[in-house]
Amino acid sequence: MAETKSNAARAAQPATSIRELISVAGRLVGIMRRETSALRSVSMATLPALVAEKASLMDAFTKLSRNFRHDPETIAAVTEALRGELEEAFAIFEETVRENEKALLAARDANERVLRAVVSAAEAQRPRAQGYGRTGLAPAPAKSSTPKMVPVAIDRRL
Repeated sequence: MAETKSNAARAAQPATSIRELISVAGRLVGIMRRETSALRSVSMATLPALVAEKASLMDAFTKLSRNFRHDPETIAAVTEALRGELEEAFAIFEETVRENEKALLAARDANERVLRAVVSAAEAQRPRAQGYGRTGLAPAPAKSSTPKMVPVAIDRRL
């Protein structure tokens, strides 16, 4: 009698664990979709919270996945219906991971280009060190093709 209850408990536990894995995968899909949407709309304010939640869910997902990998009996005990649900969840998960990865790579590329442009602009504005000319004086500044703005203040008081 006790052995029958133990077998029933073992059969229920894999289904619960797999349901938990499916649930975590579904929550991860939702977070990655929100993150992808935020990246595409350049809504950076929400990203830190999404990244933190995604990291937490990824840890849980990895732990649950490892447990199944090390316990082939659990996978063998899964019903066909639950197996189909698991396969569907993983297919959606993998597609979402690919979309999220593309958005992350595009955002990183855009950030790197902006950073290079800022550095280039800063370099162009930095004064260059100049030596002395033949006369012992500093050479005249090079003429630039772009006119420089000169601040002017006019005192209109009498």
